[in-house]
Amino acid sequence: MIARSLSLYRRHFGCLVFTCAVALLPANVLAAGAVVFGLAALNAGGLAPEPRTHSEQLLEKQRDLRESPPPTAEARDARARQIGREALQGVAGDRFDATILRQLVPIAYATAIAAGLLLAGLFLAHAALVPLVLELTQDRPAGAAHAWAAAGARIGPLLGTGLVAALLVALGTLLFVVPGLVLAAGFSLAPPLVVLEGLSGRAALEHSWRRLRGHWPATLGLWALIAVFSVLASALATLVPLGVWRPITAAVVQVVLYPLPLVGLALLYREVSLDRAS
Repeated sequence: MIARSLSLYRRHFGCLVFTCAVALLPANVLAAGAVVFGLAALNAGGLAPEPRTHSEQLLEKQRDLRESPPPTAEARDARARQIGREALQGVAGDRFDATILRQLVPIAYATAIAAGLLLAGLFLAHAALVPLVLELTQDRPAGAAHAWAAAGARIGPLLGTGLVAALLVALGTLLFVVPGLVLAAGFSLAPPLVVLEGLSGRAALEHSWRRLRGHWPATLGLWALIAVFSVLASALATLVPLGVWRPITAAVVQVVLYPLPLVGLALLYREVSLDRAS
């Protein structure tokens, strides 16, 4: 699958990249803007001061016991035992550290927004690539206009289906990334099902899962390649000075590299369709 995708990618590089750029560039711009705006709002949005953690409260009580001990030995012993019990209770079932929560909230927000918008861009780019790839594999002349005409005719169902898929993948990404990647892989056939077979919404997503039976290794391999390209784009962006050029660099790298696995997903749909017809 990768070899066939690479062959098509090399022969029609400009056409494939331009077709994907129509969807991927706006998605990257929106993702970068939403993340920056959201993080700025969280940092400056008047969050309540951090409450003292359980450990900090215990340290303060121990310090008070040393600096202002009770008047009698029995009272001091009772107070020390009380602090010990509170320490043990804290080890057994301490409440979630508010400091950690404050750090995780913006990270979770940024991850969910970026994953959702990126998947939406990939979903639309994939939908446009499928009719284009099917034409190119039969040596018929086709271009970005043909691709987006086919996708545009089904833009309503595409947006609705893509939104549902993006929300599910974004939630899965928050659960340590892997569930989001598996969900994205399971929805791989949804774009061509919407554009070429008239399905939409839940039906398209469910049919995608059912038809991938026997094709999961190839599907997961293509999505692993997408994940690698995403990491590579982020890594290359860090080489650029802070500012607007970082998200631009990441977007350009993704637009150039993502068409390769997306072509593979389009060829996968063709293979699955041929298997069902035989």
